[in-house]
Amino acid sequence: MDAVQKLIDDRELDYPGNLLKAKAEQEAAAGDNPAEALPLLAQVLFWLGDYASEAADREKYWEAGVEAGKQAVEAAEDSAAAHLWYASNMGNHGMIRGIMSSLFYLGPIEKHGKRAAELDEAYFSAAPLRLLGRFYHQAPGWPVGSGDPKKALGLLEKAVELAPDFGFNKTYLADLYISRGKKAEAKELLEATLAIPEDPATKLLQAKFRRDAEELLKKV
Repeated sequence: MDAVQKLIDDRELDYPGNLLKAKAEQEAAAGDNPAEALPLLAQVLFWLGDYASEAADREKYWEAGVEAGKQAVEAAEDSAAAHLWYASNMGNHGMIRGIMSSLFYLGPIEKHGKRAAELDEAYFSAAPLRLLGRFYHQAPGWPVGSGDPKKALGLLEKAVELAPDFGFNKTYLADLYISRGKKAEAKELLEATLAIPEDPATKLLQAKFRRDAEELLKKV
């Protein structure tokens, strides 16, 4: 499984080759070792969707990621990765499908995001905290959903504390700060985001949070 994780980590160095190879290997391994293979498969499908240029491909991979994630949490209840990638695939699949799909996923995203945080809040640069914080910021409030800016604030501030060099932790918190009128704090975060050293293995991912930071800076 270490070799498969290496393919995922090196996804930008040979895209989409490394991810497609990891996908094939995990699909083949899922029957014999579902507890290890399925969380990795859900992660692979998330990244295939995230990097895809066509909306149809993004929808296809995230839909498959939802199914792999569902199987992953059944096979590996105590895996933070299983719950995190299940919730992540649901979130993105819901957004690309539209408002009704997004509403359908609200409860499960919160449930599995919370479970991932309970198991390992620091996993993948504080991804469970980042996911939940973004969820509580963006989800509609009562009675439609469980959006809660106060919860979002605590979660995203802790994500930045645990993993300050993962740009999306900072951009999500900055976006929340802007919505709450804390523009000076947001500006400081965004400038720090743009100062994060470049990682040759994730240039495309870093380009995304840099673009987000530059767009948010226009609001402050």
